[in-house]
Amino acid sequence: MGNTAVLFVHGIQGQPAQFRFLIDALPAGVEVCAPLLPGHGKTAAEFHASRCCDWFAAVRRETERLRAEGKRIVYVGHSMGCLLGLLVSRKLGSPYDGMLLLCCPYRPRVIGRIGDCFHKREGEALRLQASLEGNSVPVRNFRDSFLILRPYGDLFRLMAAARQIPPRVGEKLRFFFAGDDEVVSACSIRYARRWPSAEIRVLKGCGHCYFTDEAKKTLQKSLNELIEAKP
Repeated sequence: MGNTAVLFVHGIQGQPAQFRFLIDALPAGVEVCAPLLPGHGKTAAEFHASRCCDWFAAVRRETERLRAEGKRIVYVGHSMGCLLGLLVSRKLGSPYDGMLLLCCPYRPRVIGRIGDCFHKREGEALRLQASLEGNSVPVRNFRDSFLILRPYGDLFRLMAAARQIPPRVGEKLRFFFAGDDEVVSACSIRYARRWPSAEIRVLKGCGHCYFTDEAKKTLQKSLNELIEAKP
């Protein structure tokens, strides 16, 4: 395990702390790399100034550093972190020995979110709490609310770019989608299915940032299987 590193990449407005339940369950000797993406963890103005090229460069930089150190890399992405991982992987010629992709947003769930405003869903408080705890960009006033919108244009561009990636046979991809995702459209699963060697699962009772205890155990097991798999 001493030669294996796990690269964790969070989503837009997220933070590495969202992966704590996975990090705590890693085998001994595995290196953890969990960068905070540019523009995150600071003010809404700094988030507003960040660009998708900055996020992509940060993931590429960490990947190349780990490769230069001779590490075997397993990638874990959440939401936008999935898109960045897929794009960096294609740019660098599949540098990852396995990828665990959580709630990959090939398509956003827009119409469904409008409908959610009119009824209360089971477990909504837990989903809201998880989203708030995962947020790294504080919004304190109306100006902040306006500033955080611009980077989402870059997120949509990342989605479009990821949809254009031609799948490759043999890549170890594991997609996990939330059964009640308030952000990602269910049609994203259709894009994941294009990968002939991918494993795809839907986690019942989960939201975009919220995972049940049972789902967490499933994800921990899946990640450790990727780590322990033979190269």
